Amino acid sequence: MNRAASPSPARIERVRLHLLKVPLREPYRLAFGDLHAFDTLLVELTAADGRNGFGEATILNGYTDERIDGAWQHATAFAQQIVGTDASALGMALVQTAASAPFATTAFGAALEMLGAASVLQTARRVDVPLLALLQGDDRHQLADRFEAILADGYRTVKIKVGLDKTGDLDRVARIQDVVAGRARIRIDANQAFGAAEAVDFVRGLDPQGIELFEQPCAAGDWDAQRHVADASRVPLMLDESIYDIADIERTAREGLAAFVKVKLMKFGSLARLEAALQRIRALGMQAVLGNGVACAPNCWMEACVAARHIDNAGEMNGFLKPRETLLVEPLVVERGALVLRPGWQPVLDRSALARCRLAVHEESVAHC
Repeated sequence: MNRAASPSPARIERVRLHLLKVPLREPYRLAFGDLHAFDTLLVELTAADGRNGFGEATILNGYTDERIDGAWQHATAFAQQIVGTDASALGMALVQTAASAPFATTAFGAALEMLGAASVLQTARRVDVPLLALLQGDDRHQLADRFEAILADGYRTVKIKVGLDKTGDLDRVARIQDVVAGRARIRIDANQAFGAAEAVDFVRGLDPQGIELFEQPCAAGDWDAQRHVADASRVPLMLDESIYDIADIERTAREGLAAFVKVKLMKFGSLARLEAALQRIRALGMQAVLGNGVACAPNCWMEACVAARHIDNAGEMNGFLKPRETLLVEPLVVERGALVLRPGWQPVLDRSALARCRLAVHEESVAHC
């Protein structure tokens, strides 16, 4: 083959998709119900010069309008469209799908950025990215034992879930405040469980002692409810499920709805768009929180790389600690409550772990076109 006929080194030669059910070590209690496994779409891209990249979308029913079956259908159809195209053309195509399918789009976008050796994923020195720890339980003794273990492991921020038993939430938060006794920051997450009146009653009854923030009390699209809670709250609020793009961030600032804004890679389509969102949050005078507690190791590693450059509070990219399977040959390292980014380290997928968790696989390649 002459040089003019040779494929571009950046041409996408192969797209491989994995539909995974990744079992958890223990149930993850949410207002949506107990979660026993992660439903994950993993995208692998291979370029003509042999470079590889992968990206992940773990989809939680109740959190987003996307569903794992729809994401799989979208991904298989999209793979057929993009195989054989240049990487730059793929990037433009992803911009078109980001609004309608942000999670699935992110799996492709992150894979493309990894394939292109995005600078944000390159670590020249060791960086320890602090994480928060989940504190679950109702019994005081159980909570005390768990918290002491969390503290001994080096964590200094904990998250608790409310909305599971609304009548007992305030008492349980008070028990946790007593157990923590100022030794760690407390984040409270409702996962949209409250109506406006319920959320207002909750924040009015809440002792602010040790509370760093209260996250997403009401439904994602109910901005009026969020405004009522913001007017009544004595603790800082944070929006999560409400935030999908820069416009949502700007509305939050313009209407004074929250002091904190949480962002996740899976909702922004690419690492570059995630970084732009973090910069906009800061420019508008709010504080950013980054990370996904419902994600596997590939996504959490990427978010930690971004956090190392942009975030100075506890990251929420701790989802990788929940599954039984890491999906990587070499697991992510946690020391003293921080995810350790090692210089020059790059993750490699564990093929045997993928096989154990796989529900389906789909591949498109230039050779088969």
